[in-house]
Amino acid sequence: MTVDESVLASIRTQVGVETSHDLGQITAVMIRRYARAIGETNPLYYDTDVARAHGHADIVAPPNFVTAVSVWDEGPPEEGLRSDGVPLSALESLPAQGVRVMGGGEDMEFHAPITAGTSVVERTAMLDAELVQGSKGAFIVVRYRHEFVDQDGRLLLTSTRKVLLR
Repeated sequence: MTVDESVLASIRTQVGVETSHDLGQITAVMIRRYARAIGETNPLYYDTDVARAHGHADIVAPPNFVTAVSVWDEGPPEEGLRSDGVPLSALESLPAQGVRVMGGGEDMEFHAPITAGTSVVERTAMLDAELVQGSKGAFIVVRYRHEFVDQDGRLLLTSTRKVLLR
């Protein structure tokens, strides 16, 4: 499939549509595993006593923890994945059949630390989509806003991501 104005028009029907996904409670094990996987050694990510001495209720998640985890459950079976490994459900709002999809960058704004025991909800909305002419042809840039809030509705992190379709 070639991206063009008709594909863009189809994508734009989703601009402003907000979805919400309960990520559940962030556990100390999740935080420690992620910190270890990215090579972090900060004791705030491992040691409850150190975290409490710094005014936190429990160990703290590395800042990009919630944005880095792309699937919060066990994930789909192989037939539920695209050839690039992206879950089919992740692209439900995009007419992405036959289109290459790739990340185009992310900006993050950190509002409050996430500690073990925090329940997190992700609210996502498509902000806009535009057709761009590149040196090798047309592609579409889709921008999403992801807001991560705790069980009290307190904003923890805002992420603006770009997805490229070619």
